[in-house]
Amino acid sequence: MNYQEMLKEKTITAEEAVLKVKDNSTIYSYGTSGEPQTFLEGLSSLAGKRHDLTYVATQNTVPHDFYTNENCRDIFTIESMFFNRFCTQYQIDGRMSYIPVSLRNTFPDRDYYNRIRGEHVNIYVIAVTPMDSHGYFSTGTVAMSNRELVEAADMVILEINENVPRTFGDTYIHITEADYVFQGDNQMYYLPERPAKEEDMVIGNYIADLIDDGSTIQLGIGDIPNAVASALKDKHDLGVHTEMLNNAMIGLYKAGVITNHKKTLYRDRIVTTFSLGSKESYDFIDNNVGVLHLDVTKTNDPYVIAQNDNMVSVNTTLQIDLMGQCASEAIGTLQISGIGGQSETMIGAKMSRNGKAIIALHSTAMVKGSDGIRRRKSCIVSAHPSGTVISLLRSDIDYVVTEYGTAALRGASLAERARALINIAHPDYREELTQEAHSLYLL
Repeated sequence: MNYQEMLKEKTITAEEAVLKVKDNSTIYSYGTSGEPQTFLEGLSSLAGKRHDLTYVATQNTVPHDFYTNENCRDIFTIESMFFNRFCTQYQIDGRMSYIPVSLRNTFPDRDYYNRIRGEHVNIYVIAVTPMDSHGYFSTGTVAMSNRELVEAADMVILEINENVPRTFGDTYIHITEADYVFQGDNQMYYLPERPAKEEDMVIGNYIADLIDDGSTIQLGIGDIPNAVASALKDKHDLGVHTEMLNNAMIGLYKAGVITNHKKTLYRDRIVTTFSLGSKESYDFIDNNVGVLHLDVTKTNDPYVIAQNDNMVSVNTTLQIDLMGQCASEAIGTLQISGIGGQSETMIGAKMSRNGKAIIALHSTAMVKGSDGIRRRKSCIVSAHPSGTVISLLRSDIDYVVTEYGTAALRGASLAERARALINIAHPDYREELTQEAHSLYLL
């Protein structure tokens, strides 16, 4: 087949691509560096031309114009499976709603679409590399549910971006699978670097003490997981099976700490479902057969994760109670981030031979009260307030780490859990927590 001729026939302008969206359509895309930014910025042009549109995303990088444009408010329903910081305000304003779903279940099959979405046209839009000589595009840093979406969507639109790295795994889309292709303006999202805080490094060192040479690691998103990576520089033969590959883990690979030689699944390969980092990190994964971007059902299935011996999963939480229940994604019912793959990777690590499931958090946080004044509060509480979203069950965790130490919870009774968690709470709150634990019959 003449793929170049096929590409020519399917190539349209960015404006024409946006106009392919018809009434009653549901549009799916990914955020981070796979975000089709030119397409999304153009959606506001549909104001007054279309109605009943639903946009479903995972972790948008910026609030696009159709989020903020008042003319778009009545025609777009905006939903997200993972919130960035700016999304919370849109939930407050009634413009966005969160879809509670674990990462490996983000995009079910076509029957689900039709049952939940009715007769809506499902459109999948994703940023891709230029087509190669064999007719393939690569979705670069994003595998996630790419293949499922290509097969389930009624329409597949590809936005070419020369800055997208070409990767291996489940990131391919063939020209025969695309309905339309257009040239984007090559915007690319790079994760900004932030200097590590002292308390993060303390937590990172405590966690590093729990990670043995030869372990396979999964590090979540945020400053603490990055600090953990920095604290692992003296380890040997670590492997990676993670939902997100970041700058810190790539730095460990370049330093020879990560070799993947001891892995029991996908040996000698880094495994991830998406990458998020700097341009240098994207240059590293470009055409690198040592990095596999696999479908999220492969990376985040606890039964798959557990096939890695010595699997260690490190995640963070916002608040934990004295029984070990974690509120990791919301404050009350106000969504802050998302569950992502936290429960999946923690359970998978616990199922692994010699595996460890680690949760980390700061002992305190500054929180604005109803009077608008910011006050310090303990992130270890006797019990979560009514209505709190629980992200991890008390049975999902092995270790909890703060800047004051490590609490071992696997096999611990409620009394033992309460004592261990009080010991790693901020000293200013330990007496109060102890009194409350007695009143709740935990001690």
